[in-house]
This record gives sequence, C-alpha cells and structure tokens, in this order.
Amino acid sequence: MDETARKMIDRLRAEPVEPYADGRPVPRVIDVVGRRSGEPRPFGVNVTALDGRLYVCSATRARDWVRNLVAAGRCRVERDGPGGADTERRPVMVEGNEAARVLATYLPQVEYRDPLLPFAPDAPVEEILPHVGRTAVLRLDPAA
Repeated sequence: MDETARKMIDRLRAEPVEPYADGRPVPRVIDVVGRRSGEPRPFGVNVTALDGRLYVCSATRARDWVRNLVAAGRCRVERDGPGGADTERRPVMVEGNEAARVLATYLPQVEYRDPLLPFAPDAPVEEILPHVGRTAVLRLDPAA
C-alpha cells in the first residue's frame, strides 16, 4: 500500500463514524484479503445506503479493490455496526436498474468526476443504465 492510501486509511480510522443515511455516501474502511497475496488489503471507500442496503461503486471493474472483493466473496467493514462494531459482509455485484439507481444516487454527491465514466455525474438512471456492465456496483449484504 502506498503512503497516500495508508494516510487516508489512518485518517478515516481516526475520524468520528458518520452514521448511514439513505441516499448519502459515508466513508468507511473495508478490509479484504488480496486475491493473489492472501494478505489483508484495507482500502477507504464511500459506502452508500439506499433502500436499507449498502453499496460501494467504482467506474471500472478493473480496480484492485473491486477485483479483491469479488474474488474474496467476503469483507469486513470497519465501524459499520451498532456501537461502531466491525461487521462481516458479502459483496454482490449488481447490474441493471439496481446498479444504475445506486450510481445516480452516489455520483452527484461525491466531489470526484471519474474520467472513465461515459456519462455526467448528474445523469439520470436511463442514461446510466446502458453502461452499468462496465462499472462496478457491489451490494454489501450481511454475511451469513
């Protein structure tokens, strides 16, 4: 992990936990096992609650953290549960309207415009829908 990523993770861990609110991204640290190394690979990411479910988004499925989540099939979201407890979750790649709705909720609220996205951050669901197969939207289901 590079120094910039380590500093961001340390900062997220030191800040007070922002509670989830429907339709609003909040920062979290997610711990996942690396798909090749087998080593812990924590990363900072925005988690968006929508309709009582939690999601993470990426403009591409090629990012290491996305590939690690998909390969591992499990992750731990730090300070996710009651009283700030860590929780185990199962990442599930979603497609279609579900993915487009999450992106349409998440993107207008973040301050970063990813050049890999072929649509504007404030695009409607209908404009996003044809592109969800290239993006990554993972629902973080409770682990059984």
